Amino acid sequence: MITRRQFTQGALASSLGVTTALHAQERYPNKPIRLVVGLAPGGIADQTARIIAPRMAEILGQNVVVENRTGAGGAIATKAVAASAPDGYTLLIAFDGTHVTIPAANPGIGFDPTADFTPIGKAVDSPVLITAHPSFPANDFGEFVRLSRKLIGSSEAARVIDYGTAGVGSTGHLTMELLKLRLGFYAVHIPYRGGGDARGQVLGRQIPLMLAAVPTTSGDIRTGTLKGLAVTSAKRSPVLPNVPTLAELGYAELKDLDVNSWVGLVAPARTPAAVVARLDAALRQTLASDDVSTRLLHTGSVPVKSSPEIFAKQISADFGQWKRVIADSRLRLEA
Repeated sequence: MITRRQFTQGALASSLGVTTALHAQERYPNKPIRLVVGLAPGGIADQTARIIAPRMAEILGQNVVVENRTGAGGAIATKAVAASAPDGYTLLIAFDGTHVTIPAANPGIGFDPTADFTPIGKAVDSPVLITAHPSFPANDFGEFVRLSRKLIGSSEAARVIDYGTAGVGSTGHLTMELLKLRLGFYAVHIPYRGGGDARGQVLGRQIPLMLAAVPTTSGDIRTGTLKGLAVTSAKRSPVLPNVPTLAELGYAELKDLDVNSWVGLVAPARTPAAVVARLDAALRQTLASDDVSTRLLHTGSVPVKSSPEIFAKQISADFGQWKRVIADSRLRLEA
């Protein structure tokens, strides 16, 4: 039986606990914040994190440290952040290629993109870019498709049909599989730990081509180190005006294609609303900064800050969309 004194002491302790938690939220942040990137340096997720981190640190008054934790196409880092304390000090740079396409392809991956996270906001959009080494025999994606069909079964096929991406179930991977389904050609997927790693393999001519978001190789294409075969968006990328869209190549099957990658910021589920609001405001201010916006645009990303609510809706919608693509393509993928 609980006495009145015990009840009063318990209520007081509970009240003090709530008050302490509220005060902690009001003081947020009072120590450094980690931005965890699940992919190797050089890709869109890593570039976005490193561009926004310094400005967010200024706004929040605490160091914002970018931490790359690679493996399983970003799933290792994603699961680690999901299991972290929901206090706003461990955040995930969410990339659609990890956050929605991988769990859509592999339901047993170990995290739920909607239930395990609290969205803070989308930071950038970018189309997927199909990139090749200058020595590659095709100059646009249409030529690649014709070469692939012609060389199937020949000894020369490997130098044409291998393609790299940021990993199994990544946006680049599923985009190519969707193109194979619609156009009826053959290509072999070579997964890497991130778009930056795939880029290195194309530069070294270990693989002939790759698919990743525009920022990963846009600089190489502008300097002529690599060449762009196509972008997957409805319109050409403003930083690569000479690279055609897939829809421009004349395939009726691709006339409605419009695929964009995105990068955003999410926290573990149950992160306090006051902390989310503080981070939301900081991200908005960061993306509104002329310096940050210019740097992101230069990489080929378009700054697009959405509210936590709108970002949550996009994550859910994209997750459903890629699940349908996987089902239609009859793909069975393991990360």
